[in-house]
Amino acid sequence: MAKQKGNAGIQNRHIYSRASYLYQAASYLANCAHQTKKSTRTEDNQDDTKKDEQPAAVDGDGFTHSKQERKAIINLSHQVISDMRSVSLKAQIRQAPAIKQTVCKYCDAVQIEGKTCHSTVENRSKGGRKPWADILVTRCDTCGNVKRHPISAPRQKRKSLR
Repeated sequence: MAKQKGNAGIQNRHIYSRASYLYQAASYLANCAHQTKKSTRTEDNQDDTKKDEQPAAVDGDGFTHSKQERKAIINLSHQVISDMRSVSLKAQIRQAPAIKQTVCKYCDAVQIEGKTCHSTVENRSKGGRKPWADILVTRCDTCGNVKRHPISAPRQKRKSLR
């Protein structure tokens, strides 16, 4: 009578949790850098200020950021994504496709729809007749590169699982 083996669980769980933490930190920083505070000034005060000034960004705590601070926060977000990618490559773990699709692989920017990227759906089939040929096209505003992802097509299983 030998003991039965229990579920092994996830190997290298600490590496997955570290990569997840880095992704969450990068997305938080990217959101903080791109939030803008609504103007609370009256129209009389707006005449005195310059009209070409960009609104200051506001993070979750209500602190405003100057243009240099916003740039530094965005660069920090890019660095954290780069660290997440290097951790997963070093440990040879696979990132989820949802995470891969929300990160630009060229400039390491977190893709926030309408703020750092713009998405469209295109169907290059003849006359757009084939609904399974829809492709989500995401253009990064930071570097200008384009990523294409199939929308309704089921993902193919790994070769070892086929």
